[in-house]
Amino acid sequence: MKNVNLNISHLLASLLLTASFSACSWLDVGSNSEIDGDEMFLNTDGYYTAITGIYVNMGNSDIYGGLLPLAALEPLTQQYTQPDNDPDRQKWGQYDYTTDGAKTFIDAVWGTMYNTIVNDNLLIENLQKEDCPPFDEGVREILTGEALGLRAYMFFDLLRIYNTAYSVDPTCRNVPLKKDFGFALGEQATTAQALDYLVEELTMARQLLKEHDPIITGIASSNKYVNYDRRFRMNYYAATALLARIELYRGNYAQACAYAEEVIACPTFRFIEEEEIIETDIYGKELKIDRLFMPEMIFTLGNENILGISQAYYESLGGDFVKSGACYESGDLRRNWLYTNPSANNKINLIRYQRSTLAEDAHLYDKPAVPMLKLGEMYLIAAEAALNDPSCSSRSAADWLNTLKSHRNTTLLPTGADNSAVETQLTREYICEFKGEGQLFFYYKRRNAQAIDDGYYTGNTVKMSTANYTWPLPEYEQDFGYGAQ
Repeated sequence: MKNVNLNISHLLASLLLTASFSACSWLDVGSNSEIDGDEMFLNTDGYYTAITGIYVNMGNSDIYGGLLPLAALEPLTQQYTQPDNDPDRQKWGQYDYTTDGAKTFIDAVWGTMYNTIVNDNLLIENLQKEDCPPFDEGVREILTGEALGLRAYMFFDLLRIYNTAYSVDPTCRNVPLKKDFGFALGEQATTAQALDYLVEELTMARQLLKEHDPIITGIASSNKYVNYDRRFRMNYYAATALLARIELYRGNYAQACAYAEEVIACPTFRFIEEEEIIETDIYGKELKIDRLFMPEMIFTLGNENILGISQAYYESLGGDFVKSGACYESGDLRRNWLYTNPSANNKINLIRYQRSTLAEDAHLYDKPAVPMLKLGEMYLIAAEAALNDPSCSSRSAADWLNTLKSHRNTTLLPTGADNSAVETQLTREYICEFKGEGQLFFYYKRRNAQAIDDGYYTGNTVKMSTANYTWPLPEYEQDFGYGAQ
């Protein structure tokens, strides 16, 4: 994992560096298209390049393209074994954040995320200028809504990673809110203040998208950017789903449930059918493979980086193995994400992202992508909200869970199941539903769970402390004084 030089404490130097080398792209996205920062926003093409650059940056292997959903967060869920010959990785899985390998993870996520946020800030700033070049009707609003939503998505994950859980300490202020591209350092806001800001920003984004996004208006656009598959963009329902996630995080159950139900009601998103996961012809030849469950994606980030990270960490003979598939019933559709490998003494590989490397097999798969927000989570949010505030929904928590369970082909909760049984199945569904996505760790942290499943699903647990859930800031940020209460 590469070291990242950009940090908030030294943001002034980074911005000066960006401004000094006009031959370099203002977006360090690794593409072949590099545009002078002074010329980027002279015409609409520059704005499309900029917003595309934000998505590409988010797909960087140091964040959503691999490190966050797989290399860093998944081991912290205790669902995997780490290789014996990698002591740093073993210690990471034991919440030791002091090793050289751990520091590389911590620095990479922080630096790459803030680099992307700062570039997003510049895009938003230019979209809001009065002399912004003329776009096709509604396109400027869509770009602004997407940019605001993406920034909120990244800030929220920074809060979830580097701040103490909101349920434990809403006054934690480790994560600066950097809202511009200027020289000033970010605002030292508390988690509570930051969440207020993110909800306000997402509400604005949602309104802009509601009036113009084809995914909700149903009106096709002649604009090439807008006409692209909206599941791969921060669309209206993605902003709504993110609001549901944030409101649940801070315990606003009625709001969380309302947002989740709105997404659930959208016919664009549906549960995958069993025969769609691996489609074959009458001779058994594979015609299509979909282990990501694409019909369920509300927002997915298209990128190829995830393939290499998955192969290196989870599909190899010497990487992390799934401890057990015991949480899954025999007919559970999600068992398609696991492979009992005879070449590895029948250890279990996670093959969620696996695909053939042969060119002639490319047609079997949709484009490589990472789930960012999906339908199953909306049902879990609605269930948890209804469990904590039965008045917020016309359906019970058990009903919401059973709908998800029925589409996964698993045993339903019995009629009259008590809250304890619902709670147990809620946690089980988080364990089952988010393999390879990192969201299980955030579930445990949000609830400040003091004991979590040990990965074998036999009733044994791993003891947890509040400190296990919060990554330390990069050392250079601690030296500068960030994180002080």
